[in-house]
Amino acid sequence: MRYRTFGRTNLQISAVSLGGAYLMGPDPEKATENTRAVVQRALGLGINYIDTAPLYGKSEDLLGAALAGEKRSFYLATKVGFDPKDFDYRRDSVLWSLERSLRRLGLDQLDVAQIHEVNLAGWERIVEPGGTLDGLRAAQERGLCARIGITGRAIPLLARLAATGEFDTVLVYHDYHPGCQLAAREVIPAAHAQNMGIVVATPLAGGLFVAGQPQAKALAALGNAERAQAQQVLDQLHPLPGTLPQKAFRYILGDERVSTVSSGAATVAELEEVAQAADTEFSGQN
Repeated sequence: MRYRTFGRTNLQISAVSLGGAYLMGPDPEKATENTRAVVQRALGLGINYIDTAPLYGKSEDLLGAALAGEKRSFYLATKVGFDPKDFDYRRDSVLWSLERSLRRLGLDQLDVAQIHEVNLAGWERIVEPGGTLDGLRAAQERGLCARIGITGRAIPLLARLAATGEFDTVLVYHDYHPGCQLAAREVIPAAHAQNMGIVVATPLAGGLFVAGQPQAKALAALGNAERAQAQQVLDQLHPLPGTLPQKAFRYILGDERVSTVSSGAATVAELEEVAQAADTEFSGQN
């Protein structure tokens, strides 16, 4: 495993990290066992950054059980928003949500607390007195979290928030992979200018970069023009070494501004496959 500096946090985090959205695995009745197996394998592979959220079902509870008593070093990030459905992104709600997450995770402090989908909060609610940013700052003062970040797909808003210099990290998803560079054009430059830690999630584009049925389903969901463009990208990736998921991860890791690529692995096998993408040299994109 290779490591990169997580922006101005100065944390050294693994180039491939673990996302917590699918830890329940293919069999919900074996969710506890599956999560423990994935987490233990991740730590064994040198993965030391884990991202979760209240939205991800029982992910926080499952991670809390899997990490209980763990002596190896790891960094954990979660989010505020979505749960409950009427979450208002205001100061007191932020504090309540983070306190709940800490209980579920069995931790005294989070390494990063993030706004889940900044567009749901909106610029005004985030920056106004008593808003989301005030809540995150209050959480830092109380020792609930060490650093704060933003997440989402609202490209202009993410870039605007990044440019404020108020946030330590940013997570983008679906908008940066071999077939799409939306986040790379505006959000990542803004975040890099502020020396923020940058996380890229959903690198497999909803199955587009997973051979077989997942890819066929992803292609079928596209319009004719998008499908032709995606197929062109797949043809360009074909001669490169490694599996298709590994190629997608390596493509993003070729951007030295990116701190880590998050794997939402549901099984140990899925995790092991993409973790190998961090074992080779990356060809820089810029």
